[in-house]
Amino acid sequence: MRGVVSAGMASALERRRLLDCFDLVVGTSAGALNAAAFLAGVVEGCLAAYHAAFATRSFINPYRLLIGRPAIDVAFTLDPVDGRLDPARHSRTGASPIALHCIAVDVDTAVASDLTDLRSEEDLRCALLASSRMPWIGGGPIEFRGRRWLDGGLAEPIPHQVAVRLGATHVLVLMTRPLGVSRTPPPRLANRIIERRLRRLNPALVELLHRRTSDPRASFVYGLRLAHGGPEVGQLERRPAVLEAAGRLALEHAAAVLDAAGVATATAAPNS
Repeated sequence: MRGVVSAGMASALERRRLLDCFDLVVGTSAGALNAAAFLAGVVEGCLAAYHAAFATRSFINPYRLLIGRPAIDVAFTLDPVDGRLDPARHSRTGASPIALHCIAVDVDTAVASDLTDLRSEEDLRCALLASSRMPWIGGGPIEFRGRRWLDGGLAEPIPHQVAVRLGATHVLVLMTRPLGVSRTPPPRLANRIIERRLRRLNPALVELLHRRTSDPRASFVYGLRLAHGGPEVGQLERRPAVLEAAGRLALEHAAAVLDAAGVATATAAPNS
């Protein structure tokens, strides 16, 4: 649910029609979901859904763990939930000339991989589910293209290096934690269960879990993030007011940064 922050930032880009300024879009987990919405032109609808449909037990329900079912149902977010998230959005993402790269971890090799060339809706859905399949609370691995996949955040929570390897000369990173706030591990019991599940799949995944890093550092990488004291949204946050406030603040912050940089609204192309 921290994705509400990057959705707010992406919404500021969408409002200024800046999509065509990018040659490729790379995302991990919620970032991949927001990236797909950005390419489809529905980030604003996605942002609204975070504090509406996504903030319900249909998406997140920890009590499902008690009956052996995943607490998080990411597939729910891929189905139309209101008029602003139309059924054709997945087709627009797949048809976009700007490539979407979803980062997921290969269970058998414990290596982050780039899932791309997602032209069919089925391929897109599988890649998004693979990139966001959190261990244990999200369910078992996703099978796609003959491999098993888990959340890309195990290895590449902020996949700026993937963009660089793909040839990016300048990278804009939308970060979900405010300045001064680092990643915190899950509660001890949950962490032990997650480690046990990962160890059964591949012991190397446990090592991956503990060595992942988060802060991009390069002169041509610009990390856009909220200031010190900004809202810290939990992964399982469901309070609509908290989510709405965080998304609005992220949108306003990104808009202010764009204003300060002198970035104007792009002129719409003919017939666009």
